[in-house]
Amino acid sequence: VKGSLSSYFTYSMLMNRQVSKHVFYPRSIIDYKSGKRNKYAIPKLDNEIRVISNDIAFVAADQNDNSVYSCIRGIPESLTYENENHIVEIKQGFRRSYPYIESNQIGDTTLQAIRIRQLYEDFDADYIVIDARNGGIQIVYSLQKVLYDEERGVEYPPLKCMNNDDYAKACSDPSAKPCIYVINATQTLNSDIAIAFRKNLTENRIDFLVNYNTAKDEILPSNLEYVNSTDDDSIINFERPFLETQAMINECAELQYEKMPQTGIIKIYEQGKNRKDRYTSCSYGSYFFDQLELDLAGSSSDYDFETFIN
Repeated sequence: VKGSLSSYFTYSMLMNRQVSKHVFYPRSIIDYKSGKRNKYAIPKLDNEIRVISNDIAFVAADQNDNSVYSCIRGIPESLTYENENHIVEIKQGFRRSYPYIESNQIGDTTLQAIRIRQLYEDFDADYIVIDARNGGIQIVYSLQKVLYDEERGVEYPPLKCMNNDDYAKACSDPSAKPCIYVINATQTLNSDIAIAFRKNLTENRIDFLVNYNTAKDEILPSNLEYVNSTDDDSIINFERPFLETQAMINECAELQYEKMPQTGIIKIYEQGKNRKDRYTSCSYGSYFFDQLELDLAGSSSDYDFETFIN
């Protein structure tokens, strides 16, 4: 597949990172209500950090408007080498793994906030990253209140914005966990995010799910629920993370870019009816890990991953 001349991300750059066979699925309502544990949960590694990264849309049923929620694992990596009889370990930040991507057209802000909370619980996430533009801020306000999930029959306590005091003030619960990272993207910030995402791709620090054909051959056949299912919706649910990953890759590779002559800023844009909501969701989540790495690197010379988390 050839990318266009002014594509910022190429198909080969993205497909080269389709290496992960570790897919995650959120709990179904039936499993949740019957108290079954999630057999698709991925056990957390030591010092692993998990994020739900969101690009929010509001116009329900507008073809060009999807909300996209990406579940991202930040897996700490380090290099060890021997130096005069003792082992030295240098922390190298996080490998980003994308085991699940969901897109929907719910529209309603409270229902979207509840879906994000469901994913936050099911994925055992630590942070929520959210683009505050285009009404994303409404979701931030919803997440900072008590939310009642009618489907699951459960109440979620408020969470709090961690990087913007004005938004955080809207949360009246003093014990709310500060774990919502809000991005208010400017042209410069969007440029930084695109450059960083591309760098992480080319440095092999991003792992996407394998392609749909590989999944059909090597992963789904060993899932008995999938193999034995006669329900089309259920079958599609099992295939969806692979299809969403494919859609995200197509979206990224179709994005055009231009470099602003005076500032050197990279401007990324869609062509025609293409979208970039999956790209935004995935790249903003990766950018959050870039910020974590900077925080950790700044907190000590040979930093320890514990610092930021507590």
